[in-house]
Amino acid sequence: MSAPNDREFVERFAEVTGGRRPTGYVEGWEQFVGFCEDGYDDNLDEYWFDLSVRHAIEHVLTDERLFGFPQMGWVRERIEAADERFRAVLSEQSMPGRAERQWWEAHVPAWAGPTLAADLRDMYGIRVEVRES
Repeated sequence: MSAPNDREFVERFAEVTGGRRPTGYVEGWEQFVGFCEDGYDDNLDEYWFDLSVRHAIEHVLTDERLFGFPQMGWVRERIEAADERFRAVLSEQSMPGRAERQWWEAHVPAWAGPTLAADLRDMYGIRVEVRES
């Protein structure tokens, strides 16, 4: 039996994700992490919405239908690198009611743009460093 080719991988990935391509997930997560490194400056609802890509990624990383595809290696490498960058952004402060959730949503960024920082302060009493991009 031959190794799965790139087309087979992309087709299976789309099957698992409802039509999305691997690069969309990887680049989406990397972009979000970059926004957070710079001081994410949208409101808290948008932060949660943008962060939701990581849940989709977790589904992809653990879906048995993608096991055995060597192409998942580059997906994992890029996601792990972005995860490491995101962990460096997170503070020790836990989000109220989210301590038992996945690591990426259990803590807030240590710094944020003025809008997110104000939302965290006003809604949860959490103070983070304000960075203007």
